[in-house]
Amino acid sequence: MNKLHQYKPTIYFIFAFAITWVNGFFLVVQSQQGSEKSLVNLLLAYMGPYIAALLMMYLFANKPLRIDFRRRLFNLRLISKKYLPFVVFLLPAAMVVSILISIAFGQPVEQLRFAQEFKVFDGEVILSAIILVLVPVLEELGWRGYGVDSLASKFNLFTTSLIFGALWSIWHLPVFFLKDSYQSGLWAQNPIFAINFFAGIFPLAIIMNYLFYKNHRSISLIALFHVLVNYSSELFEVNQVSKCIFTGVLAVVAIIIIARNKTFFFNKKMNLSFVEANTARKSMATAEHAS
Repeated sequence: MNKLHQYKPTIYFIFAFAITWVNGFFLVVQSQQGSEKSLVNLLLAYMGPYIAALLMMYLFANKPLRIDFRRRLFNLRLISKKYLPFVVFLLPAAMVVSILISIAFGQPVEQLRFAQEFKVFDGEVILSAIILVLVPVLEELGWRGYGVDSLASKFNLFTTSLIFGALWSIWHLPVFFLKDSYQSGLWAQNPIFAINFFAGIFPLAIIMNYLFYKNHRSISLIALFHVLVNYSSELFEVNQVSKCIFTGVLAVVAIIIIARNKTFFFNKKMNLSFVEANTARKSMATAEHAS
C-alpha cells in the first residue's frame, strides 16, 4: 500500500449511505404498495459499501491501493490458520450457549431444533438463503475493502471499532421499514428486540476488526465470518430472548479480546503502511522459500 495515500472516511461513508438509503427508499415504497421488490434496487442497496469503495479507489486512490484490495481478497495465505477454529466455531457455539442460558431461565427447549426455513423475508425462502450468503460478502468488499481502514488511519482500533459499529448499525435503518423483513418484525414484537439488533453490532465490530487486522486485513476471512454471523442466527429455532443473551455472550468475548490485546486496540492508530510492508515481506519470503 502506498503510505502516502490519504484515506477519506467522510466521503466514503457518505457514498455508502447514499447508495444504500436511496435504493432502500425505493424498496420501502415498493413493499408498502404491495409491489414486488426490485432486484436491481435490492442489489444496489446491499452493494452500497462496495460501490462506494470502488468509487474511492478509482476516484481518489492510486493503483497500489487497488492492487492491495485484490490481494487481500484473493490471497488466502494472509489468513493465519490458528484463527480458523475461532472463526468457524465461535458463533455457533455462542448461539448454543445463549440458548442453553435462556432455557435455564424458562425459555422453550425447542429452540435447540434446527430451523425449518430462513426468515430474512417472510415467505421468501430462496431469496432469504441467497441474502444470507450474498449480502455479507457484498458488505465486506466495501467495509473491509476501504471503510474500516479509512477509520483506522485516523483512530486507534478501539475507537475505530466503536465508530464503525455505530455507522454499521445506522446503515441498516431502511430495512426496518421494509415490509415483511426480519428487522421490521422486531419492532412489532418488542422494541427491546430491535434495540438488541443495534446493540449486537458493536461486539461484532470489535471481534471482526480484531480478526481483520490479526490476519493481515484479509477480506475473505471476514466475509466468511460475516456469513457465519447470519447463519448462526438462522440455524436454530431461536427466539429473541436468546438473541439478546447472544449479544451479551459476544460482548463478553469482545471484552476478553480487548483485555488480552490492550496495546493492539489502544495504540495511537493502526499503521496500515507498516501492516502492508510486513505482509509484503512475508509473502516474498514465502515465495523465495517455495522456489
